[in-house]
Amino acid sequence: MKQRLPLILVVTILFTLLYTCTKHKFTTDPQLKVKSISPNTVFNGDIIVMNADFTDAEGDIDSALIVYKWYKVDSVTKKDTFRYSIADIKLPPKTKEGEIFVKFEYNSNNFPNIASPISGVSKDTTATFGLILKDKAAHRSNYSESDRIRLKKV
Repeated sequence: MKQRLPLILVVTILFTLLYTCTKHKFTTDPQLKVKSISPNTVFNGDIIVMNADFTDAEGDIDSALIVYKWYKVDSVTKKDTFRYSIADIKLPPKTKEGEIFVKFEYNSNNFPNIASPISGVSKDTTATFGLILKDKAAHRSNYSESDRIRLKKV
């Protein structure tokens, strides 16, 4: 058993090194993970902020696609997709890794520096917001979706 202990230790160290070396490799297709969305309950005129981490090997992110899904219980009742330029979400050019904050309004045009507003709903509902990043070479990231938030009727 004492002879196997050094072998097990060496294998464990090699596995750990191999895992940590490959963990942070960037890919040509952007990668992202939505971390949060706030507020949890949204009223007319509120600003919604979605926060995500992303990586892109070339640093050529061009736009973000926002997917809105409205729910009735667990069924999607409405789904829209909107494209925002990187200027709209204020991402510096040639950024290979970072945090992205996508801001949009709920049913108003009070803030001209915020991306286009989403329209209001006729009754209280829940919604999720998904994010896809697209780079200049038309590579698309994985789809990552927020937790559900509550939209209050207009």
